[in-house]
Amino acid sequence: MPLPSGFDEAALRQLSTGLNAQQLVWLSGYFYGQAAVAAAAGVQPETAVQAPAQLAEKLTILYGSHTGNGKKVAQQAAAAAKQRGLTAEVRDMNDYPTRQLAQEQNLLLIVSTHGEGEPPVAAEELHRFVLGTRAPRLPQLRFSVLALGDRSYLHFCQTGLDFDQRLGELGGQRLLDRVDCDVDYHADADAWIAAVLDKIAVSAPATTSATVGASTSTSAPALNAAITRTNPWPARVLESIQLNGRGSTKETYHIELDLAGSGLQYAPGDALAVLPVNEDGLVEEVLRAARLSDTAPVQLGNESRPLAAVLAGRRELTVLTRDVLERYAALAPHAELHSLLADTALLQPYIYGRDVADLLTDFPTDQLTAQVLAETLRPLPSRAYSIASSLLVHPDEVHLTVGAVRYNAHGRRKHGVCSSYLADQVSVGDTARVFVETNEYFKLPANPATDIIMVGAGTGVAPFRAFVEERVELGATGRNWLLFGNPHFTTDFLYQAEWQQHLKRGGLAKLDVAFSRDQAAKIYVQDRLLESSRDVFGWLENGAQFYVCGDKNRLGGAVQAALTEVVRREAGVSADEAASYVRDLKKQRRYLEDVY
Repeated sequence: MPLPSGFDEAALRQLSTGLNAQQLVWLSGYFYGQAAVAAAAGVQPETAVQAPAQLAEKLTILYGSHTGNGKKVAQQAAAAAKQRGLTAEVRDMNDYPTRQLAQEQNLLLIVSTHGEGEPPVAAEELHRFVLGTRAPRLPQLRFSVLALGDRSYLHFCQTGLDFDQRLGELGGQRLLDRVDCDVDYHADADAWIAAVLDKIAVSAPATTSATVGASTSTSAPALNAAITRTNPWPARVLESIQLNGRGSTKETYHIELDLAGSGLQYAPGDALAVLPVNEDGLVEEVLRAARLSDTAPVQLGNESRPLAAVLAGRRELTVLTRDVLERYAALAPHAELHSLLADTALLQPYIYGRDVADLLTDFPTDQLTAQVLAETLRPLPSRAYSIASSLLVHPDEVHLTVGAVRYNAHGRRKHGVCSSYLADQVSVGDTARVFVETNEYFKLPANPATDIIMVGAGTGVAPFRAFVEERVELGATGRNWLLFGNPHFTTDFLYQAEWQQHLKRGGLAKLDVAFSRDQAAKIYVQDRLLESSRDVFGWLENGAQFYVCGDKNRLGGAVQAALTEVVRREAGVSADEAASYVRDLKKQRRYLEDVY
C-alpha cells in the first residue's frame, strides 16, 4: 500500500526497528488515537494516519464483599480475562470513586448481600450513589452482575438485584442476565465468568492488550483450591469439651480438629466450614411425612443412592427457603401454600422455625417420588464457624467454639443441623469434613502496634481467642481490650482461665465482662462500652481498630448504637456527626464485624 504524501518511509522504518509485536500494536493504537484527535480538530481524512488496530475497550471488575468471596471471584475473572487477551482492572467498591462510573465501558459487578437484603459495608457508598438521584445516565455502559447470597434469607441476593435493576434503568445494556448464587457459588460463578467474558471478547479488538490492572494479583488462586467443599479434609476430632457449667441454659463446645497432612492454612479471623450430616431422627420424620421408602433410588449426577442417604448427607432438611416452597407448591396445589408465597408478610413467619417434615405434613401431596423430593429440596450447604485458634500456637490444628442450637417449635423438637452434628454425631477419634473459608475483612491490623477493641457475646468470643493468641505469639505491642458477654458468670464465662492468664501476663490490657442474668437489671456488652466511653473514644482517637462478633440482630445493632453514643458524648458532637464518625470507621475498615 503506497504511503500518503508527506510521509518519510525511512523515518517510519527507523522508528519501528527493534520493536516487538506488543510494542508495534501499542504504537499503532497510539497513532489511531492521534488520528481521532486530528479528525475532531478538522484535519482532512486523507491526512490522518490509518491504523489497522483499535484501542482496547476498558473492562472494570468491581467487587463488594463481606467475607472475601467476591474478591476471589473478581480475581478469577481477571485471570480469565487475561487469558482471552482482555485488559481488566479489579477494584474494591470500598475504594472506587463513584464519579468514575460514568466513564465505564464494560463493567462486571460482583456483590454479596449482608443480613436481610443489605449491601456489605464495602458496597454501601456505591449502592447509595447508584440508587440515588445523583447517579448519571449510562448509555455507553455494558454490564453484568453476579450476586452472591444465601437462600435461607428471605431477601436472597437483594443487593445484586438492586444494582442490576438500577444500572439498567440508567441506560446500561446487559452483557448477560444477572446470576444469583447460593452459598455453594463456585460452579455458577465459573459459568458466569466464562459466558460474560466470551461475550466481551467477541466484540473486542483482536489486538487487545493482555494485561491485568495493577490492583489485581495475576497469581491469585483459583476458586477451587486443593481442599474445598467438593474435596473437603476429613479432620479427626482431637477434643470435644463442653464449656458451660452445670445448670447453664446454653450448650457450648470447644472442638479441636487435626489438620496434619492437609496443607490447610488459616489466619485469625478466618472461618472453618463444616459439611454436616442430618440426624437420623429427622431423616425418618421426613420419610414418614413423604410416605416414601428409605431405600428408594435417587439419581444424583452419575451416581444412584438410596433416598435415606441422600436426605442425610445431601439435602437441607432443617431450614425452609422460598425456592423450596415454590418448587413444592407446583406439586401440592394447596391454596394456603400459594397464599403464603404471594405474601412475604405471611411467608416469613411460616418458614421461621419450620423444617421439611413440617412442610410435608402441613401440605401433603401424592405427587412425590424419591427423585422428585430430592430435586425439590435444597442441596445441604456447609456451615462456617469462626476459627478460635492461632495456627502459630497450635500447628496442624484448628479450634472451634460451637453453640448447640436446640429448640421446640410447632409441636416438635428442632435443632441446628451442624451444631448438633458436631455436638452429638462426632466424638473424639471420628472425622468431620472441613475446609477453610478466608474472611478478608475481619483481620488483625497490619501494624502490630495498633490497639484493638474486641466486643463479643457467647460464641462470638471465638475469633478473639485466635486474635489474642496470635498477637501474644508475635509479640505485638498494640494493646488488646476484650468486652465479653453471656448470661451467667459461674456457668457461661467461656475460656475464663485463659482470659485471666492473658490479663495477668499482659496479653490483655483490659477485660470487661457483662453477665446479663446475674443481677436484677440486665447488663450487656453495649452497656460496658458506655460505662467506659472515655477510654473507648481515647483508644479510637489513638488509631485503635474495633471488632464485633456475635448475633447480628441482638448484638450488631446494639453495639453500633452504643459506640455512636460514645462518640457523641465524648467528642461533644451531634448524633448525626457521631453516626458519620462511626460510618467513617467502617469505611476505613477500622470497625469490623463478623455477625450472623
